[in-house]
Amino acid sequence: MEYKGYLLKINGSEVPKGLIAGFRSIPDRQQDKNSYTDNDGLTHRNILPHTKTTIKLTTGFLRLKEKSALKSLFPTREYVEMEYWNDEREEYATGIFYVPDVEYEILSYDSNGIIYRPISFEFIEY
Repeated sequence: MEYKGYLLKINGSEVPKGLIAGFRSIPDRQQDKNSYTDNDGLTHRNILPHTKTTIKLTTGFLRLKEKSALKSLFPTREYVEMEYWNDEREEYATGIFYVPDVEYEILSYDSNGIIYRPISFEFIEY
C-alpha cells in the first residue's frame, strides 16, 4: 500500500496535519513470553506472533478549541482504533490502542481563552 498523504487516522478520522508537530513510532515491537538466559549466558526467546506498535504524537502550541478538537477524535482513552503509517512495513497498518495519562501544561490564559504548551499523546497497541 502506498503513502496517501496522512500519518494517522483515529477512529476513522484523519488527524489534521496542522495539529501534528512531531510523530514518532516504534512499529511492530516483538513480544516475548517466558524467555530466559541459560547458565552459559545464551538467551532463549519465545517470540509471540502478535506485535505491538507505540506511537507518540506531539502537538504544537494549542488553543483550547484545537485541543478539544483533537481529543474529540478519541472520546475514550481505553479503546482507540487507529490506522497509521508503519515505517517498518512502509505501508499503513491498523490496530486497537490505549492512551496512558496525558500531561497538559497551560502557557497562558485570559478572558479570551487558554493556550497550551505542546502536548504529547502516546498510543500503545493492545
